[in-house]
Amino acid sequence: MLTVFLIFIVLLAFIFLGFPIFMSLLITGILFLTLGGNSLGLTVIKMFGSANSLSLLAIPYFVIAGNIIMKARITDKLVNFADAAVGWLPGGLGHVNVLTSMIFGGIQGSGCADAAAIGGMLIPAMEKQGYDKDYSVAVTAGSSMLSPIIPPSIAMILYSYYTEVPVGRLFMGALVPGILLGLLQMGVVYLEYRLRKYDIPRTRFSLRNLLTTAWHSLGALMMPLIILSGICFGIVTPTESGVLAILYGLLYGFCISKTLKWSDIPGILIDSAVTTSVVYMTIVGAGVLSNVLVRLHFQTEVQNFAVNTLGSPVLAVLFLIVTFVILGMFLDPTVIIAMFAATVLAIGNSLGFDPIQFGVPMVIVMQLGAITPPVGTFLFISCGILFSGLLFGLIVEGVAKLPVEKAAKPLLPYIATVVIVVALAFVFPPLVTWLPGLIYG
Repeated sequence: MLTVFLIFIVLLAFIFLGFPIFMSLLITGILFLTLGGNSLGLTVIKMFGSANSLSLLAIPYFVIAGNIIMKARITDKLVNFADAAVGWLPGGLGHVNVLTSMIFGGIQGSGCADAAAIGGMLIPAMEKQGYDKDYSVAVTAGSSMLSPIIPPSIAMILYSYYTEVPVGRLFMGALVPGILLGLLQMGVVYLEYRLRKYDIPRTRFSLRNLLTTAWHSLGALMMPLIILSGICFGIVTPTESGVLAILYGLLYGFCISKTLKWSDIPGILIDSAVTTSVVYMTIVGAGVLSNVLVRLHFQTEVQNFAVNTLGSPVLAVLFLIVTFVILGMFLDPTVIIAMFAATVLAIGNSLGFDPIQFGVPMVIVMQLGAITPPVGTFLFISCGILFSGLLFGLIVEGVAKLPVEKAAKPLLPYIATVVIVVALAFVFPPLVTWLPGLIYG
C-alpha cells in the first residue's frame, strides 16, 4: 500500500505543477511500470488498447453535436422556453438555469459544455437583474452536474465501456435520478432566494406565453426527445444516437434557425477533434496507471476491504462514497471512472446489488469532483478562471471572474442535493431500476 500511496503523491505533484491531467497519468504510469521492471512495449499496447473500442465512438459524436448546438444557437431557444416555464417562480433566472441544464443535458451529456454555454448566457443576465455573483455561479456550477447524469451521458458511456453494463440501461436508470436532482436544485434556488431576501421583479406566468414560446422553441425541444425516444424504443443504439444528434443539429442550424454556416463546419470539427483527443488521451493515461494499480493488486485490496473487512453493504457504500468524494477533490471524474469502474462493479456484485442500481449512483458520486475545489472543472469554468493544467491541458475561457473560494460555500446545498439523490437511489432501488425494467424488461 506504501507504493500505491507514493503513486498518488507523484500523480498529484504532476497535476499541481501544471501538467495536463492526461500527461500526469501517463508519466506516472510509465514511471512506475519502468521501476517495476515491465516492458515499455507492453505499455504501448495497453495505451492503444485502452481507447480501442467501438462503444467509445459515442463520445466524439456527442462532442460534435454539442459544438453544433452552440453554433446553431439552440441554447437560446432552450433558455427562452425555460424562462416562460419557470422564470415566474421566486428565484427567477435561477430556476431557468436549472431547467435549461436539464434539457441541455438531454442533448450533449457534457458538464463542461453546460457550464460554459449556459453560464455564459445566464450568469451575466442574473447579475444584471440583481442576483449576487456567488449565487449565480453556484447555481450554474451546481446545475452543470445534470448534464453528465441525464442521458445521453458521456460519464455513463465511459462506465459502460469499463464494466460492459449495457449503456442503454444506464441511460434510462440515470434519467429519473437526474430529473429528481434538478427538482431538488430548484428547491435550493427557491430557499436561497428567500434566505437572501431578494425582491427581484419577475414576469407573471402566462399559459399563452408558455405555449407560444414552446411552439417557437419546438425545433430545439424536439432534439432531446428524439434522442431519448430513439434509445428507449431501440430504434438506435446510444452510439447511433450521437450520429442522430449531429444530423438533427445540422438540420436545425441550416434549415430552422438558419444561424449555422458552412464556414462554421471546419471550426466545429477542429474544436471537436481537440476535445475528443484530450478525452481519449485521458482514457489512455488512466488505462496505463490503472494497469500499474492492477499489478499492485490495489483494486482487489479495495474490494476485499469493502466487502470482507467492513462486512456491511451500508458501510461499504459509505466507504466508496467518501473515497470518491476525496479523490474527486484532486482527480477529474473521467479519471476516477477509468480507474475504479470495474472495482465498483465487482463490489456491487459481491454485495448483491443490481448492476444498474449500484452503478448509476456511483457514477453520480464520481461527478462530484467536478464541482469541488481544488480541481472542480465545472466550478472553475463557472467562476471564469483560465486554467490549463486542471482541465485536461486545455485553456478554457470561463464566465464570471469570481474567486473559487467565494463560490464554494453557496455551492454546498447543491452538493447536498447530489448526496440526497444518491442516498435515495440506494434506499429506494426502483428510483433507478424502474425505467430500465419497464423499457428493456
